[in-house]
Amino acid sequence: MREANNFPRSVCIATPAYEGTCKMSYVESLLPLVLQMMRQSIGIYFTTSKGALVVPGRNLCVDFFLKKTDASHLLFIDNDMSWRTADVMRMLGHGDRDVVAAMCPKKEYDWERIAQVARERPDLPASALPLYGVKQVTNIPVYDDIIEVDGIGTGMMLIRREVFDALRHVHPDWMQGGTSIHNGTFAYFGGARNTDGVSEDLAFCADVRALGKRVYACPWLRIGHTGNHEFVGHPLSTGL
Repeated sequence: MREANNFPRSVCIATPAYEGTCKMSYVESLLPLVLQMMRQSIGIYFTTSKGALVVPGRNLCVDFFLKKTDASHLLFIDNDMSWRTADVMRMLGHGDRDVVAAMCPKKEYDWERIAQVARERPDLPASALPLYGVKQVTNIPVYDDIIEVDGIGTGMMLIRREVFDALRHVHPDWMQGGTSIHNGTFAYFGGARNTDGVSEDLAFCADVRALGKRVYACPWLRIGHTGNHEFVGHPLSTGL
């Protein structure tokens, strides 16, 4: 694997927290990452936003990052993510890139795919099958280095401060008014321009690329996306 050592001077970790909560897997992943960042002499700030809507929360996190810190990078990590410290440190090593992100899986299983793999790979332990059934991008041309992409989710995304500065310069009309806590903040994510059904994270990537900047993905990064699963029991239907 090609290693990069362009670590950020300092990072503001930002977590939009739905209803002010986070998963234990997130906490268990965050603490070792922070310790390793400290060992690497990377300055650390932290912010979060509470509420039922994630998109406005992202904009509040960006506003804190830009106005309350001198961090060189913003690192979005959603409250339902889990990861390996070494993988994220390797991503941070690409701090010279405009935007670098993890390829987060959806919170659902492709059960047909799981059944197919179970038939084709009887040697696999049952515990390994869910990994093959997660809905995620496959057929990636490069696994040991970052790859340029058109768009990617913000579940774990590292963004240079200069990216937001450039967006704000080109789009002064994104400033929000009113009397709420959003007054004076910029709608870097979402906003009235998202009218074609494109999600706010993909729209953000498109806005960044329109400036001539580039977006990258980290295919080596193993990341968990914790969700709820309904376990339905019906003995009569299964013959038990």
